[in-house]
Amino acid sequence: MISEPELEGEVSAPVPGPRDAGRPGVAGAAGAVAGPAGEDGPEHGPETMDADGRPLIRGVPLRRRPWVWGLTGVLVTSAVWAGGLWAYHRTGPDLQGYGVSRNLCLDADLSALTAALGDKRDPFAATGEDKALDQAVCTVNLAPKSAPGAKGHPVPTVRAYAEITYTLHKKTDPGPQFDASLIHPVDQGSGAETLKLVPDVGERAYLVSQSSGENPALEVLDGQAVLSLSVGQVVDYDGTDPLGPDYDIDQQEVLHLGGLEPAMVEDMLALMDQLKKKD
Repeated sequence: MISEPELEGEVSAPVPGPRDAGRPGVAGAAGAVAGPAGEDGPEHGPETMDADGRPLIRGVPLRRRPWVWGLTGVLVTSAVWAGGLWAYHRTGPDLQGYGVSRNLCLDADLSALTAALGDKRDPFAATGEDKALDQAVCTVNLAPKSAPGAKGHPVPTVRAYAEITYTLHKKTDPGPQFDASLIHPVDQGSGAETLKLVPDVGERAYLVSQSSGENPALEVLDGQAVLSLSVGQVVDYDGTDPLGPDYDIDQQEVLHLGGLEPAMVEDMLALMDQLKKKD
């Protein structure tokens, strides 16, 4: 604890000893101060006061101690900083309203993608919670109502699917590693990936796709949340044998997944709004 600085004038006069008689600046028994010639004068005469009326000790005026106030300011500033740091570690980073998703397939409406590719079918969702981060995944088929094939001749069909991932980092900042995490090892013959910056989606967002524009994925960083929405396609053989005589590859209706960026952005923004209601 820092004591109050001494105020001006609160100085006790030294107690005179037997050898102090006649020494300048030492009060006598009657409270008088001996002058240079041994003449007594008033207790606060010209020899003990400066021009501003402040008392002198051996000719030096008393002043406040500025280092006390400076040290007090440093300690107060340090206390405020330490308190803010303690509060940060106690409460963690600002999650901006994001909360855990119990079922990501329900939270992701995907109305724009279903209008383009087909209704949601066979949803699968999973959730994991931890003190450091929460994770949720969803895979769902996007398939239009297929026309029945000829009796006895099942026809293979191509359907699209959507995969969604959501990770909420509750302890560390995912920002420094976000861009680097989008650079994936490329399979031989699959072509190079391209990254396109998508404006007005979270803090930072990229559309990642193959050089042909197929299999797009929208990757989003928004504060402590990292989200991904990707679209792909698979072939349902429906019991047909690809090597059999009834299999005709020309019957496949190949899906072209290029040009889905507007629909993916629309569905991602709706999902982000929904996840912010979980807090």
